[in-house]
Amino acid sequence: MFRLNKPCQCVKTPVVIAKLLISTNQEKIIGEIEAILGEKELKNPHPDLLYFPSNSKLGIEQARMIKEHFSLKPYSAKGRAVVLEDASNLTIEAQNALLKTLEELPEYALFILGVDSDYKLLPTVISRCQIVRFQGIGDRVQEESYTEDIEKLIRSSTQARFEYIEKLKNREQFLHSLILYFHQHIPSHIGSGNTDYKDFLKDLLSAEEWVNHNVNIRAILEYLMLVMPKIL
Repeated sequence: MFRLNKPCQCVKTPVVIAKLLISTNQEKIIGEIEAILGEKELKNPHPDLLYFPSNSKLGIEQARMIKEHFSLKPYSAKGRAVVLEDASNLTIEAQNALLKTLEELPEYALFILGVDSDYKLLPTVISRCQIVRFQGIGDRVQEESYTEDIEKLIRSSTQARFEYIEKLKNREQFLHSLILYFHQHIPSHIGSGNTDYKDFLKDLLSAEEWVNHNVNIRAILEYLMLVMPKIL
């Protein structure tokens, strides 16, 4: 007699992505930080909050502190939070040390980074964050102009996508824009149970590594156009 196994009642773990606040106005960043913390009923100082003001040194030691902070369960709040008012103070070594932490934030984590320009951080750090860019700061006009193109490509055929890449002049800038676009919009897609977007997120992270290893940028973009989820 054959016995049918009951389907697995799996509980999906929410995907947590750090927030990167970009503005040339430090007061706007701090105000937004306070608003986000207020929603979580957190106020500095708090045992569940690790807060680094804008004049903080942010090296390997601080990266280890952040990792350890998130490894602990909340003490009295609903979650644990880390705030970097000025993430541009992170050394290159510290940024690299935080990559795994950014990728594997626990479901109770809140990680907020402020910066006046995304040029101050490694692309690998930026691509692991949800971007919150304040209007009127004039950053990356070229980058913003690709948003409409990307949204059209999501709805286009593979052939149309390839034709776009063939005619594209600044492919490196487009790749950077593509990464930032999906990290801004991907949390809602993942939250709705769309695993295609989660897989595409992994492809985007891999694409950054391919660029660092001098893989042809057009080949990278054509691959991403092939696997990019399509919205009908």
